[in-house]
Amino acid sequence: MTDPIDVTGLVDLHLHCGPSPFDRRTDGYEAALEAARAGMDAIVLKEHHLPTVYGVEYIDRLLEREGYDIEVVGSTVLNYCNGGFNPFAVEAAIEYGAGVIWAPTIDAAHHASRTGDLGAFLGVDAGPEYDDREGVTALEDGELRRDVRLCLDKVVAHDVVFCVGHLSYEETLAIVEYLADDDHERVVVDHPNYHVTDLSIEQQRTLADLGAYMNFPFMGLSPKYRWISSEELYENIRALGIDRCVLSSDVGQQVNPSSPESMRILGETLRAEGLSTAEFQTMAAENPKSLLVDRE
Repeated sequence: MTDPIDVTGLVDLHLHCGPSPFDRRTDGYEAALEAARAGMDAIVLKEHHLPTVYGVEYIDRLLEREGYDIEVVGSTVLNYCNGGFNPFAVEAAIEYGAGVIWAPTIDAAHHASRTGDLGAFLGVDAGPEYDDREGVTALEDGELRRDVRLCLDKVVAHDVVFCVGHLSYEETLAIVEYLADDDHERVVVDHPNYHVTDLSIEQQRTLADLGAYMNFPFMGLSPKYRWISSEELYENIRALGIDRCVLSSDVGQQVNPSSPESMRILGETLRAEGLSTAEFQTMAAENPKSLLVDRE
């Protein structure tokens, strides 16, 4: 009998929380408390609308009162409510302490092209303000827009993590190449197998060769949202190599378990496919820690 997967010391780079227009199982403090009680080292709080970074100071205060020690990392997502690719929003979020900046997700033009909806997500309808919108894009005439470059320049200057959100492969490649030209190593491509991003192994390899990490979340295996089999996920990771992969939860939905439990199940599932415990630790602890270290 093998020892159970231990989540002590793990880092969850992609964890949704309330308050949110979407129905979330915990707020940021409750999510952090669950992770801290499980012995995890860090979590990144994500919300598709307002930046989570503004609440981190208060979450830290509450955790300290309870005697828990965990790094809670705030972020912002460049959807319409934050001005899309808005360098002012990026600068403000980083000044408040954000360690992660996300490209557009539910307001990305590519997201709308793949799902048929812009802004609407997880049962929440988009308002009439979306009626004349086509979605946020990163490219214009095949080149990165100036506002995108300004946002990326701030990411590089402050040395924070950039996650590529729900953009197309062409947009993602242009962004990853731009950051690689500046030797920026903190770049993550989220859920590459998700039906919105939907990247082939060859496309993932191209991005990984440029220095990006592929982030494979528990969400892809969850009963409600499953978009990949455990066998396919394992083979995808093997095709890329452990050093270019990270594991996260992407949970926060009412139908999914907590971040620690999601990470444990993900680890056990991949180990049943042939992954070693040490390899799981590399992707769920060492690699994400290397992305978050030395933040300003």
